[in-house]
Amino acid sequence: MSLFFEYYMKKILLFLTSLVILSCASHDKHNKHYYKKIEPKNLKKDVAYVKKKLTKMHPDLYWYISKENLDKKFDSLANSLNQPLTPNEFFLKISPVVASFHQGHMSMSMYSLTSPDSLKKKYKKSTNPLENLEYEYLENRLFIKRNKSDKDSLLQVGTEILDINGLSPQKLYAKYRKTFTSDGYNQTAIPKFFARRANSFYISELGFVDSVKLNVTCADTAFYYTLKRTFKKGKEVTLNKEKESKNTQTDTIQKLTKKEEKLKKEALNKKQKSEYRKKEWYGYDAKTKLFSKEVSYPVSQDSTIAVLKIRDFVEGKVKVYDTIFSEFKKNNVQNLIIDLRGNPGGRINDVYRLSQYLNDSKFAFTQPATITNRTTFFNAFKGRSVVEKVFAAPFLSIYATVRGISAKRDENNVLKLPLQSSKYKEPKSLNYKNKIYVITDGMTFSAAALISSHLKGRNRAFFVGDETGGTFNGTVAGIMPVVKLPNSKLKVRIGLMTIKPFEQTTEEGFGVKPDVQIKPTIKEFIDGTDPELNWILQDINQQKMLNN
Repeated sequence: MSLFFEYYMKKILLFLTSLVILSCASHDKHNKHYYKKIEPKNLKKDVAYVKKKLTKMHPDLYWYISKENLDKKFDSLANSLNQPLTPNEFFLKISPVVASFHQGHMSMSMYSLTSPDSLKKKYKKSTNPLENLEYEYLENRLFIKRNKSDKDSLLQVGTEILDINGLSPQKLYAKYRKTFTSDGYNQTAIPKFFARRANSFYISELGFVDSVKLNVTCADTAFYYTLKRTFKKGKEVTLNKEKESKNTQTDTIQKLTKKEEKLKKEALNKKQKSEYRKKEWYGYDAKTKLFSKEVSYPVSQDSTIAVLKIRDFVEGKVKVYDTIFSEFKKNNVQNLIIDLRGNPGGRINDVYRLSQYLNDSKFAFTQPATITNRTTFFNAFKGRSVVEKVFAAPFLSIYATVRGISAKRDENNVLKLPLQSSKYKEPKSLNYKNKIYVITDGMTFSAAALISSHLKGRNRAFFVGDETGGTFNGTVAGIMPVVKLPNSKLKVRIGLMTIKPFEQTTEEGFGVKPDVQIKPTIKEFIDGTDPELNWILQDINQQKMLNN
């Protein structure tokens, strides 16, 4: 029996190894395609392929553009392709057509260079020189918003990027502006989206490099700074440092008794478990050293005013809201400020769970989702590696089948899929009943825009800041497979579900607009002041004075 088991285990391991090898494409072959000129007839095939896939998979293709206009754009693009182009030259032509749909989740990605096969091992898990920088694009100027590197301390928050390797952000913006869009006709998301994608645009222009030269200005001082690619440190270096640290501690700290050692170990384990739980529940990002969900009290010695900063609806556990709202109840919070600035969205079950703490009566959060056909979720396989497809196939197949069967056609013959969030739900027992302020900006998108629509539509909150990047009336997202074009090898991401909040507005194609609009100036950004929060705190103070 053991020989039989061993024989088949070897067969399985050999099969899995083969899959891994097949899924690891040659870097040299990949890079060769980067420079390859693709014939017009093949580019036209890719145009037809994109149109076919979008028509088949996308549930609301003509939400913001008519079929007639879209057909004209595809025809015009195909007719203009009369000379060979590289993949990225083709990207600059086809991505504006995809962007004309005005669907922010649907985007195309460029073809990028990587290390040659001969240096694959050296560059494995290395970090691009620009990867640690995050930006803000204000008044047509690019500033560093966050530097995740501990080494490049000269590049502080507020440092302006004049150019990188001689290429200015303004020229970069002019070249790539038409390649991306927000949802609908919204414009507040555009500078935010550009700042978010600036590194990918620069990398496309500069290629695979080990260093870049930044021309920057900070505190009225202009200087050049070279950013270098970072490489993952070897285990030996880490082990040596730990060994040295251990030896130093042994030499300087008095030896503990067995009982003391045990107590110390128990205390350390307890502390580590507590820290681990907090990081897991609140969603800790080791690179930025920030939590996905974070509670603070902006007024000293006044716990009745609380800020719930939600950076995304991706990380952390949804159960954390129980802990958060228990804390609010304990502190008798009278004014809750929910900060959704810079929140690109995430899981619908996360934002739906939050909504259950912000209502005091029965409600539905979304409408049933719209899908194209009952087999649409089988498209979730697209864009996955060979290994992922083999291992995920049984689970995805069951999921796709069950979801397809669950869908029902409405009176207009549109296929609707019931969601947990589309069912009427009682609020949580810890639901918050007092005043709510919500701060939004152009990067309040997707799921973050859904909760904004929900609260605005129910007159549950007072909004301060800027119009959300996501539209009031919903978005096309949910599951978003990546489709690779057969000739250019460019990729397009397509949403499979139209998700609309239960509350709707008659003004189509725009975001949730604030009751008080505040846009931080460049000076306020550089100084680190928060005009939106300051306005809210002043308003709370005035309300207190009036009530007294």
